[in-house]
Amino acid sequence: MTNALRLWVAIVLSNRFRLDSNESPISTVVIRGSTDNYMDDIERAVDDGVNTFKGLCRDGRLVAGGGACEMELSRRVASFGETLPGMEQYAVKKFAEALTHAPRQLAENSGVKGREVVAMLTAAHEEGRASAAFDIDSDKPAVVDAAEAQILDLLLVKLWGLKYAVGAACTVLRVDQIIMAKKAGGPKARPGGGPMDTQVRSPIYN
Repeated sequence: MTNALRLWVAIVLSNRFRLDSNESPISTVVIRGSTDNYMDDIERAVDDGVNTFKGLCRDGRLVAGGGACEMELSRRVASFGETLPGMEQYAVKKFAEALTHAPRQLAENSGVKGREVVAMLTAAHEEGRASAAFDIDSDKPAVVDAAEAQILDLLLVKLWGLKYAVGAACTVLRVDQIIMAKKAGGPKARPGGGPMDTQVRSPIYN
């Protein structure tokens, strides 16, 4: 169960609801809050919880969260890169390095140094701890077992996230693909160039 789903369940249990019929396919969630920002956060949490439940109904497979999945993928991709000859191994190693940015960003958003967290996670995964993840509840860089702590993510979210990220990177790297930028606003340039390009003389009347 993810944190968003837990928060959604906690919100449901903490509020009062009236159920007129057990066979109704429609549910109304009433949220109470003191400020608009707090209400927006709760609304996003409810939306994330509902989407997580929908994802579980489609595919119930889960992976370790907290950056554990990305770090294990990074380790395996880097190991695969060591077996490649020539310049290909550098591209594969950079892809493995890019996977480590997910737990690093998670740590930095929590106010912890990302480099230290990535170093600790790298050492833990090299030791064979595949479910080692960033401990977000700790005030300092720490590692926790995501499987034991029940910090899990949907497999579909990881799968489609990687697909879209790789697809976007491949589109940028293709030579035959041109990213068109919209022209900025402002006054249009004169069709005849600058004032020194063409000089128009007025007729002289005697």
